[in-house]
Amino acid sequence: MVALSRPINKTKMLEYVAELNWDNQSGGEINIRNFPPIKLDTPVEFGGKGKYPCPDELFVSAIGGCLLTTLLLFQRKWDLRPDAIQISVNGTVDYLGPEGYRLSGIEATINIKAAEGKKMGLKKCAELAREYCHVTRVLEEVIPVRFLIKIL
Repeated sequence: MVALSRPINKTKMLEYVAELNWDNQSGGEINIRNFPPIKLDTPVEFGGKGKYPCPDELFVSAIGGCLLTTLLLFQRKWDLRPDAIQISVNGTVDYLGPEGYRLSGIEATINIKAAEGKKMGLKKCAELAREYCHVTRVLEEVIPVRFLIKIL
């Protein structure tokens, strides 16, 4: 593992808080700090209106967000500016029968477009994002997580 130049205070734990309120229909609203609320809804196939992202879509978005911000941490550290970064995350949910559904796998693809002289460094940033993303590290303990890195 690569040591970070400014370690986070190891004696203080980070805590993230979200408050959810039901919309009196088939979804709700997520409130995080002073940010604008994020709406969510139940998919139509489960009796909802499907007007907003469902929790599964928000979950895979959080995985992609962790990979992106972790990649950007290393990109800034090494002053490697890409032309573009695009991350797609697919989550597979399997029906288990009477016991319900279960997330069974995640596949994340990191696409980076960069000038020729920066491609190898940015590939290393993507590899480190995979290694350091704390969200995928937890998931890898319970379900398969597959990563693809493409440098264009």
